[in-house]
Amino acid sequence: MNKLSNLTLTIKINKPVDEVWRSLVDWKGQSKWMLQTKVWSELDQDRTVKNGKGVLIFAFTGIFPKLYPKLKLGILDTMEVTNWKPPHICEVMHIGRVIRGTGKFELKKVRGGTIFYWQEEVIAPALILLFAKPALLIGVWLSLRRFARQVSA
Repeated sequence: MNKLSNLTLTIKINKPVDEVWRSLVDWKGQSKWMLQTKVWSELDQDRTVKNGKGVLIFAFTGIFPKLYPKLKLGILDTMEVTNWKPPHICEVMHIGRVIRGTGKFELKKVRGGTIFYWQEEVIAPALILLFAKPALLIGVWLSLRRFARQVSA
């Protein structure tokens, strides 16, 4: 039986919202900070497509992600941007075969920087969520810290 799991994390980044947003929605650039993940979008293949609602994003997470698609030891997450309000909100729908649900990045301006809220609602079999949720939270927590260091450098 499938179950819905809500995952949320927050981090403060000592940079302005606009700067954080530019780095965050550099889909291919996410490969530098997302743990064990290669990220790209249809923008990389078609320069006429504008970043925003309707854009397709792909994230392959697994072993040796840089070798994808030659080596496929992991999971491909396909997403479509469903809400686009720069520089504050980007929401996606996970539309792949394995990963279903929604995701959201939200940035809020605060004194001295930006608060980055990350949220995922994942639909998966209960047994998979039991084991995957802790690993996913740790991986995203580490990734968000890598992102904050990258943006702040």
